Amino acid sequence: MKTETPANAVHSAVHALERADLSVGQALAASRDHPISRAAAKAGKLGDQEPLYVLAGGCLMVGLLARRPRLAIAGLRAGLAVAAADLAKSAIKHRVTRTRPHVLIDDGRYERTAGGDGEKPDQSFPSGHMAGTCAAAAALAHSFPRTAPYGAALALALGVSRVSKAAHWPLDVAAGAVIGLLAEFATRRVVDSAAALLGASPLPGDPAR
Repeated sequence: MKTETPANAVHSAVHALERADLSVGQALAASRDHPISRAAAKAGKLGDQEPLYVLAGGCLMVGLLARRPRLAIAGLRAGLAVAAADLAKSAIKHRVTRTRPHVLIDDGRYERTAGGDGEKPDQSFPSGHMAGTCAAAAALAHSFPRTAPYGAALALALGVSRVSKAAHWPLDVAAGAVIGLLAEFATRRVVDSAAALLGASPLPGDPAR
């Protein structure tokens, strides 16, 4: 009996995970023409980078004008987190080729390789909408903890809508969420470190305040 090497075991596990991902994705995308799925897809556009920048900028401006430093800091952190998530997902998309679900469903073509080709139909991995939304939600939740469950619920709903729209596979959405949370953590550390150097730590609205 031939013994499976660790490399082959990992390869088999990756393929099994991908098959499951494709199966779940196609099952959810089967309802993409349903009115509810269409409405969710339209609402999901709010998770794109531009609306998120508007949200962050709005919080920053209102906070400054209304002299509410907690809101201003939340807006600053959210904007930086979304920007970092945007840069990270773009870098990955240009290095990974993965066909979007609607291409497989409509044209029967699927590919997953290293090295991006710059074509949007092959830039399924990771989900930029999910990365930005999770980054913004986490940043706002840090200053306003009570928003955390609402942000998580909205992010989850967005993720499901991206899959049901056949724009992304489930693992694309999961990867986007991880990128967003890491981006928020990294940018928050940068802002906090800068504040400490300037003698302005803790910042207004921090839990330790």
